[in-house]
Amino acid sequence: MKFGAVSLGLVVGYVRADILARRKKYPSRKEFRHFIDVPYLDDKNKHHTYDVYLADESNRKHCCIIDIHGGSYVFGDHIDNYPYAYVLLKMGYDVVLVDYKPNNGRMDIADLVKDCVLNINHLVSNLEKYDLQNDKFVLNGDSAGGHLALLLSLAYQDSKVRETLDIELKELPIVSTVVNCPVYNYAQVGEGMMTNVALKRMKGPKYKNFEHLNKYSPHSYIKSNKLPLLVTTSSFDFIRNESLMLNEDMKDKENYEFFDMVTDNKKADHVHNVIKPKLKESIIVNNKIDEFISKYLKG
Repeated sequence: MKFGAVSLGLVVGYVRADILARRKKYPSRKEFRHFIDVPYLDDKNKHHTYDVYLADESNRKHCCIIDIHGGSYVFGDHIDNYPYAYVLLKMGYDVVLVDYKPNNGRMDIADLVKDCVLNINHLVSNLEKYDLQNDKFVLNGDSAGGHLALLLSLAYQDSKVRETLDIELKELPIVSTVVNCPVYNYAQVGEGMMTNVALKRMKGPKYKNFEHLNKYSPHSYIKSNKLPLLVTTSSFDFIRNESLMLNEDMKDKENYEFFDMVTDNKKADHVHNVIKPKLKESIIVNNKIDEFISKYLKG
């Protein structure tokens, strides 16, 4: 039995409610020095805003993690990832929470990529205002956001990728990329598991145009990767195979690491380290991320 549009809607509703409930248990977004809900487009759309948080000066690393949230391309916003940002801030990282307008069945992955590019370019234009002008940067994302973060990392590294995607990225000193339970082969994800109606809801009208979908898939450009890259997944990640495919293409490459959280705890599932960062397994994963980034900050 394939996963349909109604099932997708029910899952979205459940996950959305769960994320909102978890978010309420965390301290105020104003605990750290901040610039919150900053518009990068003047259209009053809540998804065209983002957050910037600065770590406490006592342990500030002057490394900023640009984080792109997941949500199966159809739901979520930047505030959802504040619990994860809170953990990173406590570690000494500055954090930017990127947002994009989710798909409503009529948008295309190109629209989501464009939003992320506009968001990051707006950030780069205001680095001095945010006191980030001396920072180094890490591109980070989970699930669908992992797809977007990895794709943009590859675009930063290769002008041919930027040309193919028809995007322009303002210069930024990126030192590494971290993706948690990412979508890697975007053209194929969901095929055979979801009905056409559900696929169209997730990928838009071009959901069967594989040439177009491959153009927006990190799988198509991974040979361009030269930056240090960390991929994380877990035993109960429902799209774990995406991470395994990425690992197969990257294994034995220099400055690449793969961290598979093997556990019997079913709560340590898809992107658990982002949405449930207090879990024992999540703490292990997030400490691994800190260790990985710190290594390349020193290099």
